[in-house]
Amino acid sequence: MAGGSTSDAADLTQETWLRAWGAFDRLRPNSNVRAWLYRIATNCALSALRSARREVPLPEDLDVPDEARTALEQLEHGEELALVLEKVGALPPRQRAAVLLRFGHELRYSELACVLRCSEANARANVSLGVRRLRRELEEA
Repeated sequence: MAGGSTSDAADLTQETWLRAWGAFDRLRPNSNVRAWLYRIATNCALSALRSARREVPLPEDLDVPDEARTALEQLEHGEELALVLEKVGALPPRQRAAVLLRFGHELRYSELACVLRCSEANARANVSLGVRRLRRELEEA
């Protein structure tokens, strides 16, 4: 969610741990700590996105060249990856968070619902809408 910037990701990670440290005493004993920490990280990322109001820059190292590929295949793969990253970055923040947490961090829908502070059905809907929108945007590109 940091848009591929390692320095922004490091800042968000630090902010997440600082907020978690400050809120740890309010964590209930039987809470899902993983979902709680992802919720804090998601809130930090969404806050940064709202305050920045900028497009997500593409990472500098989009693709590690595979020696078995031809130069043309590498170019096409890099272009496809850049397009997918661009389209993911253009999703509304809640859908982007849902898609990245579901597929990038492999959270279950119950955990995703805790992180996004919504029902499981709403978490599924955000993932579904995000994926549907990505498919539509990629087909049009």
